[in-house]
Amino acid sequence: MPEHTETTDGAVRGLLKRVTMPVFKTGLVVFLALGIILVLVQAAGILSGDGALVEDVVGVLGIPMTAAAAVTGLVGFVMSYLHRWSGGED
Repeated sequence: MPEHTETTDGAVRGLLKRVTMPVFKTGLVVFLALGIILVLVQAAGILSGDGALVEDVVGVLGIPMTAAAAVTGLVGFVMSYLHRWSGGED
């Protein structure tokens, strides 16, 4: 019976490893892209003197960007256990 449990655990761990990596990479691209867009639009607003644009873009992109970053961070945390990564010491 223990062999079956270890095999099942290994299969589940392998499946989770295969699923979490693409989710992590997608989340990383999404939140970085949203952050770049936010900064570029704010820079355009500053250069054009449009203060409303600088503020409004945060209202539009701020929550999706932060949510994507939070989910990506949590997936990365889960991945650290799945891949049994050890924390480095500085």
